[in-house]
Amino acid sequence: MARKRLNLYRDKTPDAPVSNLTILGYALPSIGIFLLLTVLIADPFIGLLSILQYAWWLVLILIISAPIVFFRSLKKGGILRRTVLRLSAINLIVLMLFLFVRMPAYTCDAVEMARHYDRKSEQFDELVTYAYSASFQQKPAKLKRLLRKTGCRSIDTSDPEYCELEYKHVCFDSYSYRIYRAPMSDEAVKEYSEQYEFIPHNSRMVMKYSGGATSELGFPYSQRERYYKKYPRSE
Repeated sequence: MARKRLNLYRDKTPDAPVSNLTILGYALPSIGIFLLLTVLIADPFIGLLSILQYAWWLVLILIISAPIVFFRSLKKGGILRRTVLRLSAINLIVLMLFLFVRMPAYTCDAVEMARHYDRKSEQFDELVTYAYSASFQQKPAKLKRLLRKTGCRSIDTSDPEYCELEYKHVCFDSYSYRIYRAPMSDEAVKEYSEQYEFIPHNSRMVMKYSGGATSELGFPYSQRERYYKKYPRSE
């Protein structure tokens, strides 16, 4: 009997029919925000710069339309409300992943570069050897696979003595490796150590820093100091 009474208070009114096109229209802002966050997670700073440069108007539309669509869906209820709430929950999780996991991990300095190189020195050597070999002309796709193994973004082999590997972009700052095919002379290592945009790690690898318009021209003093405390022999 108690169950029958409870049934009397349930809303048995079926949801009003909603077309797939209407559902898609309500879901579009959330889908757009999800794609935006995905781009930023993949590459936080370059993604952010690209979006601000080429698609700032799209971001503005999403910022304006998302809360409007959200509250309209709550008012209408039914499948529209459920769809938007679920997508909003997914976007909230992705946003927290971006802010508290991805962003803190996407930093770089000289010590981090040195550790990365030491961990993957064999992969770096294999990449450099292959990049200057005749096999590169026959199987250029292999170079991309080797590049991914080093964790770098691109490689420049225009100089016959060394190749330059772009490692990370952090906001306007760029961090690269300059890897020589043969060991450098002591004079060359000393010359690099006197230039603030370079830090020689050993006789074959030099770390390079390129700052943006608002950054320092060379490795920041705090980074250089931290590196030479960690690797005093490289000073």
